[in-house]
This record gives sequence, structure tokens and C-alpha cells, in this order.
Amino acid sequence: MHEGAIKIKDRFVSIYNEEVEYNLPDKINIYDTTLRDGEQTPGVCFSLDEKLEIARKLDELGIPQIEAGFPRVSENEKEAVKRIANEGLDASIICLTRAKQEDIDKALDADVDGIITFMGLSDLHLEVKIDKPREEVNKICMDAVDYGKDHGLFVAFSAEDATRTELPKLIEVYKQAQEHKADRIHIADTTGSINPYAMQYLVRNIRKELDIEIALHCHNDFGMAVTNSIAGLLEGASAISTTVNGIGERAGNASLEELIMSLKLLYNKDLGLNTEVINELSQMVSQYSKIPIPDSKAVVGNNVFRHESGIHVDAILQNPLAYEPYIPEMIGTKRQIVLGKHSGKSAIEEKLDTLNIQVDNKKLLEIVTLVKEEREKGEEITNAKFDEILEKANIQR
Repeated sequence: MHEGAIKIKDRFVSIYNEEVEYNLPDKINIYDTTLRDGEQTPGVCFSLDEKLEIARKLDELGIPQIEAGFPRVSENEKEAVKRIANEGLDASIICLTRAKQEDIDKALDADVDGIITFMGLSDLHLEVKIDKPREEVNKICMDAVDYGKDHGLFVAFSAEDATRTELPKLIEVYKQAQEHKADRIHIADTTGSINPYAMQYLVRNIRKELDIEIALHCHNDFGMAVTNSIAGLLEGASAISTTVNGIGERAGNASLEELIMSLKLLYNKDLGLNTEVINELSQMVSQYSKIPIPDSKAVVGNNVFRHESGIHVDAILQNPLAYEPYIPEMIGTKRQIVLGKHSGKSAIEEKLDTLNIQVDNKKLLEIVTLVKEEREKGEEITNAKFDEILEKANIQR
């Protein structure tokens, strides 16, 4: 085995990952927006109790900032944000506001620690949504930053549609935000339309001009949200927006669980989070959002630690890392051996062992054949179906 391989008792990822030097920030700040952008998924509406449960579970995971909502949306939304803000969580609670005093007043009424105030700054957004000169729009943005800071809030300024806004225009408004004492600037890839190399270019050139924390809010329209987030981290960004299960508008946002586990295992950057609650959090958000988790979804999909192929199962029963890059307990779930068309003797032996049944090799092969036949007829090999197979093979339990 290559001596550069990462092999710790619970993980075995590619031996080549350690051959590369990664210039990641010492501290990476995840601000999760499941309760705001995640809830903006069409058809999703969390109840107050559901929001509180999700917030508590995010806090148990160890997320440092929770974007709890958009108080201006409704009185109920404001009250939900306020309940979360007063829940006594370790996480700081922030919320979204437009660059308007009345929005920030709603945030203040909700007792949040901070705000993300935003404005669409691409030529397209200015034309379609605002119809004001850029200089006037920039002043509106800075007035909002000043108002938030004057009231003791953490203030992040977000350029909506930043990845379709010319660099000089972005740098100009970001410099103004820095001068007005904003705590952080946000690059919003609103349409998920940048690629990782372009994100590196963008962050690198903004970093050259500014000395302020840079955050990334990436959408997943081309399946690049997590990749783009990591690309930006490598060039000087240090805060990332995520949602549980990657839910959100259109194709969703950067997936919290994918980002955490990729950084931890592929880039050797442990954020110090309690990853054992990931699966429970994922299932909770799926249940409350009524959005099923695809079986093949990275990290939290049902098939990630589920095996049927006889060749795979045989190896896994000897050492799971033969076909898994890390053990399921790291995210709070368990491995499943599934009986089906591709099962071999090892899987059947393992199943029989759990039932304290011993058979000779001839009978074992007979059971393997019966399992394959039943599955090819479209029958799922449930415990009850396996009992029927044992009866056919004249095996008494």
C-alpha cells in the first residue's frame, strides 16, 4: 500500500489525496440556510415546531451559524425566527433581509444576532428588478449595512447574481461594504451557472482587493454547488452556505452533508462537527419537507452503505473498506446486506448466521439459487420471503 494513503480505523480514501497540498482556510464557517433557502423550495413549509427541531439538530451537529429565515415574509415567519433566536442555541442566529430599513427592523424585532442583506447587482437584475442607476443602488446597499451595524448586528452584504456581474462592479460594491464595516461579503451564484475554475478566478481576484471574510452561496443547477464551494475555499473564501440534503430553489443548494464529509475525508479538513447526527438530521429534513432522499444521494442515500453484489459482499464481510471509503457509523447509520439476484454464498451465510442456522455447502448453494429465482420473479427478499425460501429448502428454524 502506498505510504501516503489515509487509512484510519474508520476510513480509507484515495491514496492520492495526500499527494496534493490544499490551501484551505484555518477556520471554515458554515452558515446553514435550510430554514430559509431550503424552505423556499416550491411546496415546502415547515411548521414552527419543525423549524425548532431542525435548528436544535443543526446546533447538535455544531453548525456555527444558522440562517433561520426571512422575517419580512410574514408575522409567523418573524415569530419563528424569534423563537429560534431565543432557544439558547450555541449557534449564532442570522436571517435574510432586503437592503431596506423596514426589513432590518423586522430582524431586530426577531432578536437575531445578525443579518444577510442583499441586492441583485448584475445588469440583468438591475434592469428587471430595480430600474435605478448602479450608483444609487450601491448607496441603498451601504445605507442598509450602516443601519444594521448601528444597531449592533453582525452584517453580511450579499451581491445577488454575483457570478453574472462584471468583476469591476463587484469589487466596487464590495470595497464599499468593507469601508462601511460589513463583517462579511457574500458571492451568490444565484443561478448555479459558474464552474469551479471560474469560481477560483473570481474569489482570487476579489481576495486581491479586499481584506474581509468572503462567503459563497452556491446553487446546484449544474450539480456544481459543493465543488464550487470547495473551489472558492481554496482561493480564500472562508464561509459557505449549505442546506440539509441540498434542498432549495430549483436544483437546490450546496449539500451540507456532502460538503462536511468531503472536507473531512477527501481534503483532510475536519471542521470539528458531530457528524454522527448527519443521518438523523437528513431524515428529519426529508420528513418535514416531504422531499424524499434519492437512494443514490451522496452520503445520506439509502444505497450508500447497502450491498447486494456477491463479489462486493464477500469482500465487505472481511473488511468493509474494500468497497466503502468510510464506515457508516461516522454519519450515524448502519450497513445493510441485501439479498437479491446478485447475491452470493457469503451474503446468504451471513443471513443464516443471524438466524443461528448452519447448513452444508450443497444446501447453501440451493438457498442461493432460490433467492436469485425469487428476485428475478420481482419478489423482494424480505424476512418473510426468506422464511418461505427456507421452507422450500426443507430447513427448519
